[in-house]
Amino acid sequence: MDTQLLRTFVLVARSGSFTATARDLSYVQSTVTAQLQALERHVGARLLDRLPRGAVPTEAGARLLPYAEQLLDLETALVAAVSAPAGGPAGRVRLVAPESLCAYRLPALLADLRTRFPGIHLGLAPAGTAGALEAVRDSTTEAALLLEPELTAADLVTEPLGSEELTLLHAPTAVRDGPMPTWQELAASDVLLLEEGCSYSDAIARRLRTAGQPDSRRTRFGSIEAVKRCVAAGMGWTVLPTIAAESEIGAGTLAAVPAPLPDAPMVHLVTHPDRTLTPATRLVLDRLRTLWMPPDQPSPGIRPASSTEP
Repeated sequence: MDTQLLRTFVLVARSGSFTATARDLSYVQSTVTAQLQALERHVGARLLDRLPRGAVPTEAGARLLPYAEQLLDLETALVAAVSAPAGGPAGRVRLVAPESLCAYRLPALLADLRTRFPGIHLGLAPAGTAGALEAVRDSTTEAALLLEPELTAADLVTEPLGSEELTLLHAPTAVRDGPMPTWQELAASDVLLLEEGCSYSDAIARRLRTAGQPDSRRTRFGSIEAVKRCVAAGMGWTVLPTIAAESEIGAGTLAAVPAPLPDAPMVHLVTHPDRTLTPATRLVLDRLRTLWMPPDQPSPGIRPASSTEP
């Protein structure tokens, strides 16, 4: 069976769109239709129904979908194992993570990997918790990193890696000497938080609401950089992962203030239990684990590929 037919089927089944699939594959739409018809002839069953809301797998298509995804994963692993250069593993590895990790925790590590293992093609995209979990389930990413106090996803493999320290930030001109502020005192001034779905921002919003803060004093932003600039301009205070504000604290444009913060969120590594991890993916995941590893613990090595490893 031509695996390209399976790839086209999976993309249409997941997106519900012939047009989007044609765009992703750089095909004309008639090619997508022809490939799906060829696959249906091969398996002897109708696989997709075209409905007003989009393409929907039939009962036969829903049965085929997980097998098609497994075959495509095995094809990726096969190509990576056979074509890996002498310099190390090769292949595509896609990651999704919160903006704070994408922007401040991962770039140096990924740049080092690209230098040492040029055969690995890395992709990194920001995503919230719901989007990241869906990307792992749909196999549009090899792995996801999530920032959550606790994480339960029974159908996925979750691994806690460590925690990200939080810091309350003010404009330097707004800092006053005195005891640590209470939540009631914090609720008396404006706060700038990341958009809903950010676990630590949502926890702070709940604390402030309980302390009596009106909703009008809380502003949500979709960008950490926007939050930092507005705080530096004196528009309010915020709480961010410490790593996201280290340069501004060092430069004196933001001030770290002791405060009764929520527990530091845990970093969770999420993968799919049925996906075959290529040597390149295993290497990247091992390197991710070192970011939150205690300094006195040895770094994991590159685990050799095994013919029996799923």
